[in-house]
Amino acid sequence: MRLAVYFQRPRWLLLLAPALLSGCWTGGAQFPDTGYLYEWEMDPDQPPIPFGLWGLNGFHDPDGLRGVQEQFGISAFHTSTYSPSYGVGMLLPMVRDAGLRVNLRMAGDHGYYTTADGDFDLGAWKQMLAPWNDSGVQEFIDDGTIAYHMLLDDIGNFEGLSPTGDELDEMARFSHGLLPRLQVAVREEAARVPHPTSGRFEHLDASINQYMADYGNVEEYALINMAAADELGLEIVNGLNIADGGDGSSLQPGWSQNRHAMSAEEIVEYGYVLSAVPGCVMFMAWEYDGQEQWSDGSVGSDYFDQPENTEALRWLGLRLAGVETDRP
Repeated sequence: MRLAVYFQRPRWLLLLAPALLSGCWTGGAQFPDTGYLYEWEMDPDQPPIPFGLWGLNGFHDPDGLRGVQEQFGISAFHTSTYSPSYGVGMLLPMVRDAGLRVNLRMAGDHGYYTTADGDFDLGAWKQMLAPWNDSGVQEFIDDGTIAYHMLLDDIGNFEGLSPTGDELDEMARFSHGLLPRLQVAVREEAARVPHPTSGRFEHLDASINQYMADYGNVEEYALINMAAADELGLEIVNGLNIADGGDGSSLQPGWSQNRHAMSAEEIVEYGYVLSAVPGCVMFMAWEYDGQEQWSDGSVGSDYFDQPENTEALRWLGLRLAGVETDRP
């Protein structure tokens, strides 16, 4: 008998959480007819889950946004700007007019808030965010154009000391005070987010998971991060690293050296599981970019424009929207 996973905060998971988080649970034998331990059915009563892509560089204009939306069926995307004048004056009206939502990193790249020793600098980060105060951005928060403020990308990538759990919660508190009613998230697997002293976050709303084949069995990954998010009091934004997270079967060199992009089959296989995780509030794939060159000199958007890859991503978007459709 397989278990259909489409109920909220399941009791069996909470009982398993200590073993999952300690790495003691190794799953069980997979069922031969589906290849999955659980059915991973979508909850038929849940509202559509926003689906989007990171980046969209080269498509930040009305025609470009509409084209990507029509091609992949996205309802959101992620980008970054630390310029309130550009954000409020150009980007956000364009996003709203396209009927999309955006996750926005608003304090710039790591270099703006890194000390000479390579440590994260909380005070400098706050200074980078402060210009958004009274910038006119609030109307785009209130109408839902901005879905999340992503406080920090890849929180463990500082050469020196990365932010602590308490610092992440203080960043979230500061953002909430500056930008009322805007949810905040960090880009890190829930199981790797540093814990605050209290054990649960008071202000941070969500962590953004980004699965790669290197992380191992996708079902165990889903369960471990679901348990971790529950323990920390965080919502789950799931996603795939489609540009660098493949197992090599695509034969397409990735964005980084010695990495591979995901194949269409991988997008479907991993997305099938991660889209059905109870409590998932958004799904984002990294990345679709029309400007950056990958490690082999190609441009990533050209790869995902291939029919089989477009079909896989579009299927994933339909699944998240609650539309029944056959798997590619």
